[in-house]
Amino acid sequence: MDSNFLNRILVGLVLLITTITSYFFNLELFLIIILIILITYDFYNLKIYNPYYLIFLALLPFITIIFFSTKIIYFISIILCLISFLVLYNKRFKKELFLLSVYLFCILLLNFATTDRNIFYIIIFISFFNDTVAYIAGKFIGGPLIIPKISPKKTWSGTSISILLSAYVLTLLNFNILFSFLVSIFMFFGDIFFSYFKRYLNLNDFSLLLKSHGGILDRLDSMFFITIIFQIHLIF
Repeated sequence: MDSNFLNRILVGLVLLITTITSYFFNLELFLIIILIILITYDFYNLKIYNPYYLIFLALLPFITIIFFSTKIIYFISIILCLISFLVLYNKRFKKELFLLSVYLFCILLLNFATTDRNIFYIIIFISFFNDTVAYIAGKFIGGPLIIPKISPKKTWSGTSISILLSAYVLTLLNFNILFSFLVSIFMFFGDIFFSYFKRYLNLNDFSLLLKSHGGILDRLDSMFFITIIFQIHLIF
C-alpha cells in the first residue's frame, strides 16, 4: 500500500472526525467559518486575485445571512446556476466568475448551517462518502477514464460505483430514489466543474494544504452543485 494512499486515508479520517465532532457539539457555524477561511487561503495561494476582493467575498456569506431575508437564497441559487454556466463559456471573466460562484456556494452552505443543520451535515457526509468510494473503487478496479483531459484520474468504475452507493445511502436517509440519483450524479458534475477550472489554470490541486487531498477546494467540489439541488428541495 503506497504512502500517498495511506496519507489520503489519514487526512480523510481527520476530516471525518472533525465533522462528527462538529455535529455532536453543534459547531456548524464554527465549521463553516473554518471552511470559508481555508477556501480563501486556497484562492490567495493561487495569487491571481486581489486580496481585498477576496476578503470582501469571504465576508459576503455572513453579510447576506445577517442583513438579508432568507428568501434571497432562492435567487442566489438561480444566480449560481447562471454564473456556473458562464464560467464554462466566458473567457474574459472566467477567473472572477469562478471566484464569485464559490462564495455564492458558501452562502448556501451557511444558510443550511443556520436553518437546517441536518441537511448541512448530509451534504458534507454524502460528498465525503462519494469521493472516498470513487477513489477506492477507481484505484483498485481501474478501467477506462471518463474525461482524461479534464479529470485524469476519474474512471468509469469509480464514478459508477460511487453514484450507485451514494444514491443508496441517500435512500436510507429517506430521500426518494430519483432525488438520490440526481444528487449523486451532480456530485460528479461538481467534481468535473472544479477539475475543468484547474486544467484552465494548469493546476493539479488548488493547494497542498491537505497534502495528498490537495486544498480544501479539492474536497468541496462534489458539494458544489448539490447545495443548489438541496436548496430547491428545501424550498419546495
